[in-house]
Formats: sequence, structure tokens, C-alpha cells
Amino acid sequence: MVSIKFIWHDCFLIQTPHMAAVFDYWKESDDGEPRPVGEFPSFLGSIPSGLPLYVFVSHHHKDHFVRSVFSWEKLHPDIRFIISNDTRKAVRFMLREDGTYAGFRPTLSKVTVLSPGEEYSDEIMGVKAFPSTDIGNSYLLRLDSGMTLFHAGDLNAWIWKDESTEDEVAAATKAFSDILEKIASEAPVIDVAMFPVDSRIGSEWWRGAAMFVRRIDVGRFIPMHFCLADTLEERNKRFADAVRFDLYANRSRGEYISLQKPGATLCIGEKSIHVWPFDAE
Repeated sequence: MVSIKFIWHDCFLIQTPHMAAVFDYWKESDDGEPRPVGEFPSFLGSIPSGLPLYVFVSHHHKDHFVRSVFSWEKLHPDIRFIISNDTRKAVRFMLREDGTYAGFRPTLSKVTVLSPGEEYSDEIMGVKAFPSTDIGNSYLLRLDSGMTLFHAGDLNAWIWKDESTEDEVAAATKAFSDILEKIASEAPVIDVAMFPVDSRIGSEWWRGAAMFVRRIDVGRFIPMHFCLADTLEERNKRFADAVRFDLYANRSRGEYISLQKPGATLCIGEKSIHVWPFDAE
């Protein structure tokens, strides 16, 4: 059994019988704030203390990373942090063996820094970092069960078509396509993909997702990165747009899953929740 729990924005908790993984923790809901050092998000309490925990950071932007994640080691000693190189630079004062920083710092042997193309593996899982069209990494995981999961970070076709020139749109499309080819050459089939679907960027917000699921055979697609908005009305629109699967889904294959309420969970091995029903074309 593999469970995938939506926390907020780009953050998910993945749990199997042998491990747990958290991606891009920021905060637990739009009403809350990032937890300070010494205060732990509530979902950490659901992870058995003896289960290895992997904490992934795709990049250091404030909606993908807070430094307090390193304090989770106090609650969960069997932990490994897998972070991008730009994140390492952002917290270099915490990761210097001879530094003068007096605050909490993680055990350095538990921090793995990956740049695109680099890998980490142990007896439980393996991960390879791929590039992003923003900064940092996207991550491809292979679990010990053989299941593959992809967390895109900020990898997307960021096509701001309504305010960009044709050359800028073409450049953004090519940058995304080039990275997509690298991923497809390594993993033409992915069991679960968590990918940005963010309508803030304008009329072609769905383009990157459409390209992704047509180049890679995705078993289950989960949209993310739709929680940023200035007003409640805008936020509700982002949420509604993210699950307009009719605009971007590959109708010939895959399930498209809506996880939008904090704590909403997909259990693989059971019936998928909120699966959009496709009609045969």
C-alpha cells in the first residue's frame, strides 16, 4: 500500500510500509504560517517513529522550503534531507562544519545535495535529480517495490502567453521540451506524477501538463502549485482551473486525481478518489 497525502501547494507526504517522504514543505494550509523551529507540522505525528523519513527540497523559494524542516530531526532521528544545490547555498551558514551559527543545524551526514543528473540510493529507494525550468531540481523516485514517482518542483512550461512575445513563448516551450526529453529517456513510464497546474500564468496555463502527459506515460497525475492567490476568489479559481482535466489530460491513458483539501489522500491499491471519468473518444 502506498498513500499520497496532499499537505498544501506543492507539499505531499508519501508513505509506504518501508519509508515516508515529504516533498517541498512550506505550510499546512492557507490559514496557517510556516512552523518555526521547535514546532512540528501535525502530519509528522502520523509517521511511525521507526520509519525512515526522506525530506525533499526541490529549490529554496519560500513556497517550497522553510529552514525549520531541518529541526524535524529532533522528532524523527531516522531522517535524510535531499536538497538542491541552490537550497544548500541559501542555508550554507547552517551546513558549515566550522561555522559560527549557534542555532539548530542538521547532522551534516544526513544532508544529501543533488544537482541535476546526480543520484542518491539506498536499500529502500533511489532518486535522480532532473533540471527545472525555474531553479533547482525535479525528482524521479524509484521505490523498493518498483513504483516510480515524479515530483516536478517548479518544472513546467511557464508560458506567460498573454504578456510574452512569440520568441519568449517559443523559448519557454523549448526549454521545457528539452528537459522533458531527458526525463522521458530515463523514465518513459511513471506511476505517479505531481506536476504544477497554475492558472496565474494566463490563458495557456494548461500547456505544460498537456505536454508532460503526452510525452510520458503517466499512470496517475496529481496537479499541484495552485494555492497562490491574493484573494479568496482568485484562490478558488486556481483550485477549479487545476482540475479542468478536460483541457490537458491524455484521454487515452492515465487517471487524473484531485487532491486539494489538506489531508486528502490517495491510497494506491484501493480505488482512486476523485478520478475524472473519461469517455472513449
